[in-house]
Amino acid sequence: MQYNTTLIKLAKTFLANKNVEVYTNDERTEFSICVDVHNNRIWTDGNRGLWSTVAKGVKVRHANFLVSKYDEEWNGGLAGTVHYDGSGEDGTWYDGGDEETALINKVKAKESDGMIYTDTAFLANLQKYMVEHCDFDEQLNEYLDFDYSEQGMQDDEYVNLDVEMDGDFWLHVIDEMKAEGVAHRQIGEEDLIITAVA
Repeated sequence: MQYNTTLIKLAKTFLANKNVEVYTNDERTEFSICVDVHNNRIWTDGNRGLWSTVAKGVKVRHANFLVSKYDEEWNGGLAGTVHYDGSGEDGTWYDGGDEETALINKVKAKESDGMIYTDTAFLANLQKYMVEHCDFDEQLNEYLDFDYSEQGMQDDEYVNLDVEMDGDFWLHVIDEMKAEGVAHRQIGEEDLIITAVA
């Protein structure tokens, strides 16, 4: 497939950033981009979410965007995560406990900050961090985009995401980088963080 050379150049700059790591399995049917946020604060605004009215700087560890290839299609449904500090210490998000409920989905206790899920400012600010600290250009949203997944997949200290990513594009970019001797950070399967929800 022929890709836009400008977007390939932008993607190389993003993948070469010191805060970005990639993973692919030997079969090249799984691909992940992990963005290290280093406990920097990603802000919620408390106005645009359904499960919290708290505006707070959340200390985020990293964001992981994973896709898998099935029948020639890349799928990242329920496969992305944003891992954060939910301790409430130092002014970060406080996950608190859960209320007893007959509902399938969790209900946070009153003393907690609620759930970050659906706070649109949080994801917008995560992407802003990627632009400012990871050399991510928003033109690349054509090949990497993400949004919240279903409510039942949210849990303490992480937010679950649906990921839309063209793994073929990113693998093409990595192949070009290797051919050109351009360095990028690659992690092994043992380092890949995937949180499974029972």
